[in-house]
Amino acid sequence: MDTVETPTRAETDVLKKIDALKAAAEAGEGRLDPVVLTEATQIVDRAGQRLRMSGDLTVVALAGATGSGKSSLFNALTGLDLAAIGTRRPTSSMPLACVWGDEPAGEVLTWLGIPRRHQVQHRSSLEDARSEDLDGLVLLDLPDHDSTEVEHRLIVDRLVELVDMLVWVVDPQKYADAALHNRYIKPFASHSGVMVFALNHMDKLTPEQRKSCLDDLDKLLKSDGLKSPTVVATSAVSGDGLEEVRSLLVKRVSNKRSARVRLAADVDRVADRMASQCGNAKTPEIAEADVTELVDSLADASGLSVVSDAVRRSYLQRARAATGWPLTKWLGRFRPDPLRRLHGDQVSREQGKALRKSAASEVAIARSSLPAATPVQRARMDAAVRTITNKAAEGLSRPWADSVRSAIRRREESLGDELDQAVARTDLGVSSNPGWWSFARVVQWLLFLVTLGGAAWLIALLVARIADLNDPPLPEWNGIPYAWIMLVGGGVLGLALSFVCRVAATNGALRRSRQVATALRAELVNVADSHVVEPAREELAAYTKCRDSVATARQ
Repeated sequence: MDTVETPTRAETDVLKKIDALKAAAEAGEGRLDPVVLTEATQIVDRAGQRLRMSGDLTVVALAGATGSGKSSLFNALTGLDLAAIGTRRPTSSMPLACVWGDEPAGEVLTWLGIPRRHQVQHRSSLEDARSEDLDGLVLLDLPDHDSTEVEHRLIVDRLVELVDMLVWVVDPQKYADAALHNRYIKPFASHSGVMVFALNHMDKLTPEQRKSCLDDLDKLLKSDGLKSPTVVATSAVSGDGLEEVRSLLVKRVSNKRSARVRLAADVDRVADRMASQCGNAKTPEIAEADVTELVDSLADASGLSVVSDAVRRSYLQRARAATGWPLTKWLGRFRPDPLRRLHGDQVSREQGKALRKSAASEVAIARSSLPAATPVQRARMDAAVRTITNKAAEGLSRPWADSVRSAIRRREESLGDELDQAVARTDLGVSSNPGWWSFARVVQWLLFLVTLGGAAWLIALLVARIADLNDPPLPEWNGIPYAWIMLVGGGVLGLALSFVCRVAATNGALRRSRQVATALRAELVNVADSHVVEPAREELAAYTKCRDSVATARQ
């Protein structure tokens, strides 16, 4: 039955670090240094490729300067004579690979970019029975890192980034070479666990000179940032130190963790660079009081009080026109509707339709006559935005503080137009009138007709008397002619109903004004959220993700 291999704890930790680095790079996109983000992305991709390959192979590279003796050390460790395999290595521009054991290494060597003609399979012999201890080792002999050929240096630069372990072969004359330390050792100070330094040609030094060089090299490496550098004194001629180097390789090959240790060091290196940019400050919070002040300033600048007052006065005017006494309400027609002056009635009719016009046209209608924000109102709004911006960026590193400010600034530029649209989207309630208006209108017209009937009756009697016609009998109720009851009663009741309706309309106008103010304020809350608060919170969420992911990647 097939079994599923469970990743070791070390491998799980590396995967966790790689995933965290990927998340941090994604959160920092467009905010942190693009060079660092590119490096992080490359490491994530490279780590994914390496982990998909055989975990039983350990790639170790011998690197060094011209004359350091790395090729001689390679020969001594492999038991091969490079001169004897010249047909397989026609030039020194490509590294030579020697593979121990039967584990297929083709995929790894292809990924490393080493052609087949530069690959050698190490064969065990009776004289070297211990070679089985190195099964799974892929040993590379790199070109000189200080070669005059640019191609050679590029190959070294590329493979230094890919191999699982590096053995730097240095000689007593060049171990302090600035190019080596500045280009390869200092940038990879966090890789101390996957680097070994072989101080070669020790057979040419006296014991005192040997100790002095070893101490000096150890001091140099620590000054480069390596915490516990591994330094071995070697000589390919006398064989000194070869067994120690071989033991180190056997240890690394046997635990099968060199690839993961190298990847973890890669992650640590770029995570440290990201941490220096990201920082670890506590995520700022946006206070509700500051948001409320922003909404208040938007309400002031958008003319909320002007609109709500116009709604109140328009309601009263339309209520009087609908429920007033017919003989007096016609005077109100000469008064301009407050909402019509703001063109808000046109917006409301459009809102009442099933198919609305575009938002742009609504804005033009809604705001064409509203007064522009005064300098004081504008200053208050700017101050509220600035307060939220400063508090959202407080304590953050420079890249994140700039990112917060830029995000708000981009949206703030359209804040004025969005206030116009907020007014346009608000239903001012013009298209819906209370039902009692229609009832009152019918009653008023009935009373008006009664009044006209009484007046017509009395006029007819007056005409008859003037013409000396027979005076027709006039019906009475308790001594009062019905004609007078109709005339006076209809007028009085009509005026009384008009007064009652006006009182009711005043309450309704205040209620409608508050409803519109509440609806418009809700739109302004959305504007404040979408143009100031939400952009800030999105940046802060990205910062939190980046900060926490970087911390995880550095564990």
